[in-house]
Order: sequence, then structure tokens, then C-alpha cells
Amino acid sequence: MKTKSNDIYTAQQIHRVLTGAGIDIEAEYGTDYIIFCPYHNNNKTPAGEVSKESGLFFCFGCQTTKNLIELIMHMTGRSYFEAIRYIKSKEVETNLEDVVNKAIYAAPDFVQYDELLIKRLNKQAVESPRAVSYFEGRKINKDSMVKFDLGYSEKQDSVIVPMHSPDGMCIGFVARTVEKKEFKNTPGLPKSKILFNLHRVKSSKVIYVVESSFDAIRLDQVGLPAVATLGANVSSSQMKLLKKYFTNVVLVADNDEAGSIMADRLTEKLGSLVTVIKLDKQYKDIGDMNDDAIRQLEYQFDNSIIAMLK
Repeated sequence: MKTKSNDIYTAQQIHRVLTGAGIDIEAEYGTDYIIFCPYHNNNKTPAGEVSKESGLFFCFGCQTTKNLIELIMHMTGRSYFEAIRYIKSKEVETNLEDVVNKAIYAAPDFVQYDELLIKRLNKQAVESPRAVSYFEGRKINKDSMVKFDLGYSEKQDSVIVPMHSPDGMCIGFVARTVEKKEFKNTPGLPKSKILFNLHRVKSSKVIYVVESSFDAIRLDQVGLPAVATLGANVSSSQMKLLKKYFTNVVLVADNDEAGSIMADRLTEKLGSLVTVIKLDKQYKDIGDMNDDAIRQLEYQFDNSIIAMLK
């Protein structure tokens, strides 16, 4: 959420407030309810989120931020004090139908994101000298910008990396500011349940695992199939995905403490499935390496396998 609210509610109360005001809850991720934004023409993919704790509404599309009272005033035409009384009336469950609906409500694992928006942001990136220059600085070429639908938002001055479910459904994106290393995800993005680029490389016999989506793209550019965990903290769901699709997992962790912990965790959980490739001390991660140095990772893996067979 962009701003804070001093109001504290229960998740159940907010659920009753929203549904009672005619607002459909499209999904439920973590600490947020996901809804269509009522402040702009949002009818394809829900862009709004409502905090289960504060009731604060934020739309990633139009950047509107409202507290729960303001949201209810807008949706129902109530005055300020009428909205307060309405919200307070939902503190205690009184509707049996709401109880039943809550019991059977099951949030989907993934919600499809607006692919037309992704294509538009990608077109802006390819045509933007600022975006192209940024990606070139990360050693990512234009072919990869197109292949991975990398985008750019001029309004946010952020580059965009689309994320997909294991079967290839676009479920949102991670945005990173050009000037500062600041990240913003689309509402409810279930990063712990996905691996970046998995849907493109599921048939590979050997998979290279890195933390960053940009590092995975760099590996792809030299012909090495890769996925990214989107951080050093690998979730149980991501472990299951690696086990499900691959028989050889080559971990190229960052050269720092978090990378070492990541290597220990994957080795502990996946055992002989994992081969850990250590980077030279001169490199922090794949981003510091040129293409020739990245290609050498394949030889390190081959040599590791030969050593194991001796």
C-alpha cells in the first residue's frame, strides 16, 4: 500500500463491508483483497487492492489511494457519517449467507493479468531511448526485451518484468525504478509460487537457477536455460516446482551471505538434484559477468558431473 491508515478492522469485517457495498472480491492474496478499481475503466484484470487490516484501497493502474470510508462513500453514495455507521454495522456477523459464502470462498492460485497492457508497456520500452539504454547497461539486448516482453512506464520511470504462472498465464509484473533500486509488484503477485521464465524452459534437462530475473535473461542470451527465484529466500512451492520439472538443477547463487544461505537450503532440500556453481570472487552476481564468463558456467557444470562419476 502507498499510504498508511490509522483505522484497524478485522479481515472478516472488511470482507462484509466490501460485499455488502456491492464490491466483488476477485481474489485474496496475503494481506489484501483484490478488486476491480471503481475509479477508472478497469474491467479486464483487477488492479485494486484493499488491505485486510486497515481497509486502505490502492489502485496500481490509476494510482488512486482511498481509505475504507472514502471507498464506501464513492461506491454507495453515502455521506461521511453514513459510511462510518455502515462500516461499524459490519463489525459483527449477522448474515448467515455471508457466513456460508466465506466458508466456501476459495481464492485462485493465479489471476490472469491484462496482456494488452503488458504489450503496450513492451512497445513503450522498445521505443524509449531511456529504457533501451537502461537495459543495455544491464547487458540485456533488444531481442531479449521483445522475447521477455520487458516494459517501461514513463509515468513511473520504471522498467517492467512480466511474471507468469508455470503454465504460462501472465499474472502481473515486477517494476523497478530506473534511477533507484526500488521495486513495486502488481497487487497480490504470488512470487513465492512461481519461478520466473519457468513456462519457457520446462522441457529442459538442465536448468540454471539464479535470484534475479535479469540474471536469468543474461543466461538465456548465451543459450543457457534459466529460471529466477526472485530473491534468495526460496519457498517450499518453488522447491516443488524445481523437483517437478527438472532432473538437474544448477544453482548460481550471488556471491554474498544470502547466496550462501540459498545454496545451503537448496542442497539440503533437493540433495543430489542440485549442483552448486560458485562464482569467482571478482563477481557479485551474473550481472557483473560478460557473456564469455557466463558461458564458462556450462563447463563448470560439466566438470562437476564428471567429477561425481569418477
